[in-house]
Amino acid sequence: MPNTNKRLLTLIKKHGLTSAEVAALVHVELTTVQKWRQSPGNISFNPMPPGLLELLEIKLGETKWHL
Repeated sequence: MPNTNKRLLTLIKKHGLTSAEVAALVHVELTTVQKWRQSPGNISFNPMPPGLLELLEIKLGETKWHL
């Protein structure tokens, strides 16, 4: 699975998002986003699924949806 952590952190910083806002945008619990934001070496780290990262990018206007 690709490392989505860096891209997620970049989007959060660029758009000034909180973890709660990210959670609402991709329809997950706040604790899930908090785990995604951890460093990959952290025991509580869980990578963000690529499909949800793509959804976040689309909603933020960072990429266009395509087939």
